[in-house]
Amino acid sequence: MGHEHHHHHIPDLRRINQAFYVGIGANALYTLIEFVVGIHINSLALISDASHNLSDVATLIISLLGMKLAQKGATELYTYGYKKASILASFINAVILCLIVIKIGVESIERFSNPPQMQGGMIIITALIGIFINGLSAFLFYKGQKEDINIKGAFLHLLVDALVSLGVIVSGAIISFTGWNIIDPIISFIIAFVILFSTWSLLKESVKLILDGVPQQVSNEEIQQVLLNHPKISSVHHLHIWALSSSENALTAHLVLKEGVSLEDFMEVKKELKHQLFHEGIQHTTFEIDTYSFTCGETTCQ
Repeated sequence: MGHEHHHHHIPDLRRINQAFYVGIGANALYTLIEFVVGIHINSLALISDASHNLSDVATLIISLLGMKLAQKGATELYTYGYKKASILASFINAVILCLIVIKIGVESIERFSNPPQMQGGMIIITALIGIFINGLSAFLFYKGQKEDINIKGAFLHLLVDALVSLGVIVSGAIISFTGWNIIDPIISFIIAFVILFSTWSLLKESVKLILDGVPQQVSNEEIQQVLLNHPKISSVHHLHIWALSSSENALTAHLVLKEGVSLEDFMEVKKELKHQLFHEGIQHTTFEIDTYSFTCGETTCQ
């Protein structure tokens, strides 16, 4: 049919599970270290970064729970299972980050009028550890985040933290060489902006998926064209595409078949289309025949 396939892969769950456990353990330990050092040397940059790291531990746990729930089977009450839990997890993660941005911003403004004295060297050492831990943890999620918004949320948290730690090192270096302590709240304010900037797309996409919008990696127009390109389909309407989970999508459509297409023919058409749509990122498809006359053997079906 001349349509290019876009292969969509469901992440390796075993590898992702291990990534979550490593990420949670490493970030919990680093958060504790950063809080202790930040309080000891009275550094807002370290304390705010530790607060963000604490949220990373929480959001990694939320993401892991969302992924686990999404794998549970359907019940009489939840006929799709708990698949959307992973989308809800990505939304919660984005909201937590937005709240932290507000907290860091307010504290930064308060400290502009009274910047504290601190030891720049300790900030640099602590932040270097953060770059290593967050960078390594983010790397573990790099492959899975391309196909799953829940994993992408975890990946963004860790990647931003690594970049933020780099900003903290800049702050510590400036304080060490110049004694200009006001750079601490300035860097903290920049941290807040970086977090907000990286979170915005995650927040928009998770809200869209909760409201059953078309997933970002799927094109409504391309899907419709795949269906129309089939030689036995006349037209398509009532096309609906939505996310079942952060890694699985669903589609329903009414198909108008061309004259003379039998029920047996339609079963083959359905099989071909499901195969094609799977490669377009649609794992679950439901088709309804909507035609004025197509033949079922010797019988006319209305």
